[in-house]
Amino acid sequence: MRISDPLVWAVVLLVAAVAGEAVGNSALYVIVRRALINRGRMPAMIERAMRRWIDFLVVRDERIILVNRVAPVVPLVGAFIATCRWDIRKSLAYVVIGAAGKYSLLLALSGFLGVAYDPAVARWVTVALVLVIVAVSLVASVVYRRRAGVPSRRDG
Repeated sequence: MRISDPLVWAVVLLVAAVAGEAVGNSALYVIVRRALINRGRMPAMIERAMRRWIDFLVVRDERIILVNRVAPVVPLVGAFIATCRWDIRKSLAYVVIGAAGKYSLLLALSGFLGVAYDPAVARWVTVALVLVIVAVSLVASVVYRRRAGVPSRRDG
């Protein structure tokens, strides 16, 4: 097997993507935890805003990291892990599991599209699928909140 073999290349890309997610979120966690939270320098306004945002979401704990893979609703996950004082091991496990699942699916999908369609069509189909997934996630969230009676920010 050579690095130019598509399967080897896909595995290399997957490992790099998952490692990047884990390292990036860990680094941000450490920076926020040590530089801001442990030293008492976290601006109260930002901490309150982050906690209000998490309270607004359907899932309010570490599991939101998995949901975030489908519909990105939490930016800077490492900072949220530190600020919300989530379990770091569980959070990083969700980061790795979510990244591995998402990027495996995307690699498989792009491999299929690259074989089934010419590259220009495959690119547009991929972008369209991402937009559809985000739209369906947003609609599903609204429907779930209405059925579950979860108050919106306007109600609170």
